[in-house]
Amino acid sequence: MSDPAFIGALVGLLIGVADFFVLGYMRDMMARRRASEPVGPGLALNIARFTQLILFPIVGWFVGPVVASSLGG
Repeated sequence: MSDPAFIGALVGLLIGVADFFVLGYMRDMMARRRASEPVGPGLALNIARFTQLILFPIVGWFVGPVVASSLGG
């Protein structure tokens, strides 16, 4: 359970989930403000949401051991 890669992936997942909700909130606020706007910005935010939700845990998996080794772990 204390594997640095696993901990890094969990931290990445937590950041990804938080960012997923923040970007979703921003997308919804933009859609309410400009209901007649085409898909462009909303689609870009949606792609960013899902990409970060997938990539942050993967990056955390690789960054976790590097951070742990530099802290003496």
